[in-house]
Amino acid sequence: MTYDWSRFHSLPSEDLDNIALLRVIECSNGVVQHMFREGREDGLSLEGTRKAMKFSMGCMKTMSIPLGDKVIEFSPDTAVLLQEMRQLYISGVKNGNDEDFTEFLAGSKANLLACGPDRILRAKDVAAEHLTEHIPLEGLDWGVRYIFNFAEWEKPNVNV
Repeated sequence: MTYDWSRFHSLPSEDLDNIALLRVIECSNGVVQHMFREGREDGLSLEGTRKAMKFSMGCMKTMSIPLGDKVIEFSPDTAVLLQEMRQLYISGVKNGNDEDFTEFLAGSKANLLACGPDRILRAKDVAAEHLTEHIPLEGLDWGVRYIFNFAEWEKPNVNV
């Protein structure tokens, strides 16, 4: 199947804001998981790692992000795009399908580029304000650092 990831660039600004927040959550969780598996001393505890994973996976499965007293939900078109990405992730990463993994990476980069670095940094600020009970600030910093490296953006002049 051929995917048209340019669709991310035509999404409304609010959808891109929500995707940026989801990506900060997902990538932060991903780094937290890898650090734990590698036994890194600077990683989170087992409990902290599980908490980050449960929150991140819950957001992807429900296509929503609980944010304080409100819940961010994705528009139907955006949810379809994100579900396509999730299926490619499962097939490519979890099931070892190299073609789907390559496509997942292409879609992942496309949605980050559609969001842009400023939106990612604003999303990190939102996460830092509302979500540190699920992913601590250092985990959010790790995730944003990963995003900037993956998207090949110049490192921002902030604490990431």
